[in-house]
Amino acid sequence: MTDRGPDDPNPVTAGTRLHSRVLPLAPDVDLLDLAGAPEFAWFSPTSELVATGAAATIELGTGRDRTQRAADEVDALLGDARVDDPEGSGLGPLAVGAIPFDDATHGRLTVPELAVRRGAGGAVWVVVTATGRRPDPPDLRALPWWPDPGGLGPVPQQAPGGPGAGHAWPAVHAVRVPAGQDRVGFRAAVATALELIAAGWLDKVVLARELLVEAAGPFPRAAVLRRLRDGSPGSFVYASGDFVGASPELLVARRGRVATSRPLAGTVARGGSAEEEARRVAWLRSSGKEAAEHGLVVDMVAETLAKVADEVAVAPVEVVRLPTVAHLATRVSAELTEPVPSALELAGLLHPTPAVAGVPRDAALEVLARLEPFPRGRYAGPVGWVDHRGDGEWAVALRCATFVGPLARLVAGAGIVAGSDPDAEWAETGYKLEAMLRMLARP
Repeated sequence: MTDRGPDDPNPVTAGTRLHSRVLPLAPDVDLLDLAGAPEFAWFSPTSELVATGAAATIELGTGRDRTQRAADEVDALLGDARVDDPEGSGLGPLAVGAIPFDDATHGRLTVPELAVRRGAGGAVWVVVTATGRRPDPPDLRALPWWPDPGGLGPVPQQAPGGPGAGHAWPAVHAVRVPAGQDRVGFRAAVATALELIAAGWLDKVVLARELLVEAAGPFPRAAVLRRLRDGSPGSFVYASGDFVGASPELLVARRGRVATSRPLAGTVARGGSAEEEARRVAWLRSSGKEAAEHGLVVDMVAETLAKVADEVAVAPVEVVRLPTVAHLATRVSAELTEPVPSALELAGLLHPTPAVAGVPRDAALEVLARLEPFPRGRYAGPVGWVDHRGDGEWAVALRCATFVGPLARLVAGAGIVAGSDPDAEWAETGYKLEAMLRMLARP
């Protein structure tokens, strides 16, 4: 999600009406081959999407209800769109983006002019959208990142990284901790949080820290995304402008009347051997502290969804293994009541969960503002998409990097509850940061 000024050529205005056309592509295309230049990319276990251009933009203002206001605008804009879908793909226009964590930070969602999507059954479609007119079929040959000179034909396989990979992988010169965020500073923040918890101000707060990676040149975004997808099976791999990551945590997905969330909380480092890993996972399963931290998140998600659902089901706790850590995870599903909220509206209701903020929410946010010496930006905010039917997927933006030229900014956090050890929480953030550091290391 890139910043635009007040002269943005495609803001949502009164009377705006979108028109979309849906056209088929060859099914053997790897959408990662197209992910170098487009502004938005998304790869999940159930959907794939790359998108570019802006047929319209929806501004995210400030305040607690900003996502609800944006959801209302998106629902009206996309729901009123005319859709030419002669082959019955069921696809149409959609809004995409990464929403900043802090509701005092401005953001933006975009309705792409051109989106390439993999739909049900593996079929691949181009959705082209224009404002106020029926769009022409896209001239894909005019797109410098499109690999097929024949237009709407088979897309040939590309070398790893695909078009837009840009250049050779840069050498990493330095990995440094910003001022005030070293181990001493982080331990002091955790100690203060524990004092507030003991005094009854809150039950949990999630404290994050940054790491800066300095390289010889810009990182090739498409190649980073390929590494993330190949190295993070089951995760939600995303790129919104210069913001890239692979989140293990589903904030919410909606398909028709069914909403699904899979919150994660409770963490242990992966072991160096199978035996050590089995021992650590057994500890994770039996730890009362980790179970309590996880339960705070699951309870909040289930209670929030219950406000807009006829029925909520909570699955048994499971362990999710990631490259550097393992988490406790629980799938929560809901049969939504009428009027069915969109995926974006559900994301606004759930964000921020106790997994990234704390409990109670308002008290935790106040503590974060006091103890974290940096703005989170899009870290830990919702990232994803919602379509003209209200369906969509939103992940919690974790395991991420923000690229600024040859610099990558990484962020990771740890949940602080009664009984937390400052050194252990520092180590946990290190394990989480290591996941992205591995992806940025030179081949």
